[in-house]
Amino acid sequence: MTPDISGDWHGVLDTGAAKVKLGVRLEGDTAWINRRSGAVDALPLRRDGDRIVFELLPVDLAFDLRLAGDRLQGTCFHNSVDFPVSLARGVAPPAVHAARPQTLVPPFPYDVAGISFTGADGSMRSGTLTRPPGPGPHRVIVLSSWFGEVDRDQTVAGHKPMALWADQLTRLGFATLRYDKRGVGRSEGRFDTASTGDFAADLAAAIAFLRTRSDLGAVGLMGHSEGAHISADIAAADPHVAFCVMMTPTALPDEDILETEMFNAARVVGGVPRDFDRTVGFVRALCEASKAPTREQTLARAREILTAVAYPSERLELRAAIAATPWQRYWATHDHTAGLRGLICPALVVLAEKDLQTPPRAHGAAIAAANAAATVVTLPGLNHLLQPAITGAPSEYAEIETSLAPEAIATVCDWIAAR
Repeated sequence: MTPDISGDWHGVLDTGAAKVKLGVRLEGDTAWINRRSGAVDALPLRRDGDRIVFELLPVDLAFDLRLAGDRLQGTCFHNSVDFPVSLARGVAPPAVHAARPQTLVPPFPYDVAGISFTGADGSMRSGTLTRPPGPGPHRVIVLSSWFGEVDRDQTVAGHKPMALWADQLTRLGFATLRYDKRGVGRSEGRFDTASTGDFAADLAAAIAFLRTRSDLGAVGLMGHSEGAHISADIAAADPHVAFCVMMTPTALPDEDILETEMFNAARVVGGVPRDFDRTVGFVRALCEASKAPTREQTLARAREILTAVAYPSERLELRAAIAATPWQRYWATHDHTAGLRGLICPALVVLAEKDLQTPPRAHGAAIAAANAAATVVTLPGLNHLLQPAITGAPSEYAEIETSLAPEAIATVCDWIAAR
């Protein structure tokens, strides 16, 4: 007798990059699956003995499951990787999000003020300026966030690391400025057409704004991930910057480390890549396509590459468009250590042992070689966000209660205080 699998099932797909909640209803020969967008798709369900298969090709999902006791267990194929997955009967209980232990609660022993300044594109940037007690002029540190459409606090997975850095540095006696990226939060402008170079230009505009204020003095820069590159690039071009702190930066182009680093986050959560050489090959080719002189040339070349590997037609144009975004085309030709090489001010580079996004084993040697005068520190047990980690996979960020490891805070603050 064939077991009854009809009804609701729920689980979590851990890709290493993120944890995605799964909601599935099985009815006869149809699997209804909920997407994060809110859409519900009806998929043909195939059964072969105890094997259950259903696919959602437009978003690159294919489930191959078997009933094991009261669970459906097997694999989910996504982004060229087979991931282990387990579904339990019923609807997932609602998530409960408690405040993180390091969540800041006013009142603060310093001044907090909203500010605005004109960005490099002529539109307004909105930010937060913190100042320690006293008339000043206060030394000031500008904080730059990592990659992506993030606000001034770098809000991610319930954490607000830039707000925490601002708090710690202001208690140390520095003023700080952090601001929403263009097109994010309260800042004007367009995020979708901006590159790392545009964000760097906005940082230069922020520095120019701060130098108009009589209550502020010397300017130092501190950035995380992409923000680390922005900080170094601007500090190298501005001899009046007092110091530069780079947290978890890269040093090598993406295509140089695909064979060793591309699937690391997937592997640490049990993922098994399929067609490894094929996937690495076309991703490397797309990186090269992004270097074409024009966006149209990048699009045309990307379409050729994706067509040659029989990339799913439903997603081909979207993947080609990603290769042709202003951000991707700039990053593809960006010299990742140029800013660090050009620094004349004191510099601190903080790497994290379990970082799977910019792993020290891949980037550490090139970073150290780029500037022999810089202080380079690798903190054990921490991930890219500078949290205490188990595997280092980004999908852990939300499950780790600590927003910034105390040893990361101490390393940075002690170095800055010594300046």
